[in-house]
Amino acid sequence: MVIKKLFLWESLYAMKKIVGLILTAGCLTACNDGDLVFENLNFDENQDIQKCTDNELYFKINNNELLLVDFTFGTNGSVLDTLAPLGEIQSLKTSNQPKIYYRTYDGSLNTNVICSLLPPANPKVVSEYTSVPGGTINYTRTMVPVVTESAVNVTYMYTINFENITLTNGSSEIRYTTLPYGSYIYDSSKLSFNFSTNFEICEGVLTGKTSNEMLQLQLPEDFVFPTSGQTQTISLNDTNLLSYFVFKTTISNTDICEIPDTPIKEEWNVSNGNLEIVSTVVTNPVTNQITGYRHVLRLVNAEFIKDKNSFTVTDRTLGTYQVVL
Repeated sequence: MVIKKLFLWESLYAMKKIVGLILTAGCLTACNDGDLVFENLNFDENQDIQKCTDNELYFKINNNELLLVDFTFGTNGSVLDTLAPLGEIQSLKTSNQPKIYYRTYDGSLNTNVICSLLPPANPKVVSEYTSVPGGTINYTRTMVPVVTESAVNVTYMYTINFENITLTNGSSEIRYTTLPYGSYIYDSSKLSFNFSTNFEICEGVLTGKTSNEMLQLQLPEDFVFPTSGQTQTISLNDTNLLSYFVFKTTISNTDICEIPDTPIKEEWNVSNGNLEIVSTVVTNPVTNQITGYRHVLRLVNAEFIKDKNSFTVTDRTLGTYQVVL
């Protein structure tokens, strides 16, 4: 009787193992046939997004992996708006355009592989996932001014992230509720603050020009440049407005008092601060006669504002206004 019971328990145990193996095999088959693939996309959020020069393909590379967004919109160029309000989120739905691609290759990638009109034979695509309609691509246009010792550099960028996206290769899917993509710098400007001696007074406006920049200061009605060595300070506010312009192309060599008929790229206005004017008398070293006056123009704690963005110039010499007798 004991032997029969042992035999019965062994048989039941063996049957359990067989059923378990069958269930496990069935589960593995199902998991490889259209179920969700939990896979991390290994792209550093802080890595800058790259862009092809001749089209609207924005991408990141990680060795042999590619994460790319095609922002082409028919014949009208990119769907990204360069005039979108700064700091406000703009949203696009994934569709045939725009579309997200995730690819793996059998070798390392570079920009030429992605952007060439005729892609090279190697490396080859190993797998490709593309986005399905319904996901959201968010982008925010931002402007960042950075003050250096010699200039102010202004960069314009898009910060991009994804929401509720699904990428599929036809049999399996990769899904993200949120995925930060990164930032792409699409434009930049430079404010040199160096006008040398290129200043004139035109109808009460002190004006300076370079090849593609202009500075204008509306002088106080009662202001007179001194004819002796001294320092004067003009308070910069709404009454004595100082404006700084950067133009998209080189300014034509016209009279300094004429406003260039050229598209403006940057316009910054000072809301507070001071313009310090250090005046000296210029004399002929031989005859000791006065030949003119030199007025050095210097910004002190001047706050520049544009589209709710600002930067402060604490101490910067702009140039010199020369008066020759």
